[in-house]
Amino acid sequence: MKKYVSKFLVVLLTLSMLTGLAACGSVQPSNETGGNAQNSDEPAVLTVLMENNDGWIKNFSPLVSGCYQVTTGFMFEPLVIFDSYNNNKETMWLAEDIISEPDNKTLTIKVRQGVKWSDGEDFNADDVAFTFLYSKDHSAIDRGGDWGENGKFESVSKIDEYTVQIVMKEANRFHRNSVFNQRWMLPEHVWSQIDNPESYIYETDKVVCTGPFSEVLNFSPEMMEIGRNPNYWKADDLQVDVLRIPQFNGNDGAMALLATGAVDWAHVFIPDIEKNYIQGDPNRHYWYGPADAVRLAINYMTPNTDNLKAFNNVDFKRAMSMAIDRQGIIDSAVYGYLSPECPSNTGLSSALSGYESDKAQAEMAKYTQYDLEGAKSLLEQAGFKDVDGDGFVENLDGSKIVFNIVSPAGWTDWNDGASICAQGLQEIGINATAKAMDIGLITEAWDNGSLDVSYSAYGLSSDIWRFYYDTIGDQSRIKTPTWWSICQTNYANDEITDLVNQMSLADSEEAVKAITDKIEEHFAENMINIPILFNGNWFVYNTQRFTGWATEDNVICNPANCIHDSKLLQLMALEPVK
Repeated sequence: MKKYVSKFLVVLLTLSMLTGLAACGSVQPSNETGGNAQNSDEPAVLTVLMENNDGWIKNFSPLVSGCYQVTTGFMFEPLVIFDSYNNNKETMWLAEDIISEPDNKTLTIKVRQGVKWSDGEDFNADDVAFTFLYSKDHSAIDRGGDWGENGKFESVSKIDEYTVQIVMKEANRFHRNSVFNQRWMLPEHVWSQIDNPESYIYETDKVVCTGPFSEVLNFSPEMMEIGRNPNYWKADDLQVDVLRIPQFNGNDGAMALLATGAVDWAHVFIPDIEKNYIQGDPNRHYWYGPADAVRLAINYMTPNTDNLKAFNNVDFKRAMSMAIDRQGIIDSAVYGYLSPECPSNTGLSSALSGYESDKAQAEMAKYTQYDLEGAKSLLEQAGFKDVDGDGFVENLDGSKIVFNIVSPAGWTDWNDGASICAQGLQEIGINATAKAMDIGLITEAWDNGSLDVSYSAYGLSSDIWRFYYDTIGDQSRIKTPTWWSICQTNYANDEITDLVNQMSLADSEEAVKAITDKIEEHFAENMINIPILFNGNWFVYNTQRFTGWATEDNVICNPANCIHDSKLLQLMALEPVK
């Protein structure tokens, strides 16, 4: 604990010194706000809170599991950006065009000409083909299932210096999203020399990438500063010179850093944000727009067979759902910032709400109203009774039901939400306890299947097929540490998997909707998940030093600086305040 406190004080002191230097003349005050604007003679420095951890470790590889979010997007770039806030609109990036051929199997990539890697080498079709072929010989980084016996790819070929063609094994009307979303391009002349990319530590002060930032100016466990790519292909549009990224651990640490006023852009939930952050400062803003859906994810492959008996009983799960005070979670855990609308059982995001089934929603509505007495009655009717008089119900055969609701430690809104869920379950006689765990331990637990229930979300996908494939259709991900995916429930159903596969071959949007209706209705009728609420896109920003931020009234892109590659669009829209 002492080590953590001392590290955190170093970060606070550093930011305070930087803010103080600004006040002493390295930047000029804004006429309107009295804040510190950027001096045109000084580098434009953007301070960003991106992800929480116990300390930065120098590794800029985009291929290791859990790679840093500064690496993906701000260093290594995609061919195309899908913006989840604008109907998954495509913005061509390192590709000038991507052509989906009529056979729904062939994708032709027109590589952007004139792009260079940060070391001056040309970016061309060799690099694009290499990026897609690299995982063929290194299965440990083939996390998307591109190759192998059950892989998606038939072939990847260089056609000419700036054209690459990908042929898929099977036709799929949604291939382009599946293949290109958040696919980071690699320099062949660097990574072809590396034999174990899944574990390689890319420890360097000059990252070879095409992105806006490549030069490591300063690095410590508490802070890193990354400078501009000297050969950035969009250099004329980039108005930020240095990316400063302080380390923090949990929401409380982020709040302390934000309080200094030195942070420009953050992705973090702040309780009672008007009181704890805004404080009447006209430069401090937030936009907690819609994001993915939050649920209680039940592990259908838990090794606890007694708990599994209860989890496989639909009335037990319906009673669980009725015992959850969703409005209480919104009012208390997230301070009323989020919509009271309950997600579908499959967790479709608001961007995909057009695929909700009216029948499934009506079925869910019966069990998503807060009703403790109704929940108790349902449990009793289903045969769940308190046999030993300890205040908690047992299974129909008398076996014990005891489980934790796990959430990532430091995610205070989720920790509080899980606690409210557990409290409601205890009130109806279900022995559940909220438990905050280190995110690394949670990931390991998904891998070995040892969790029972987690308070978690689904993630955002670039299209409806990809969403279902990632969350319920790809059985190869069961009991694997894949973030935001099927492994959080380990729910395997061959009929559902077949429906997801049929969706990829549907010949019309009407046919797609008919398939999604069947999936939605199955999940609602069987209460596969316990839907809670729509998560917030915890976007916090400061206009003291930069303008050009996305707002609810000017939705230029999804502005989250986390996993979304649309953070590049937000970055390029920023302009220093002079």
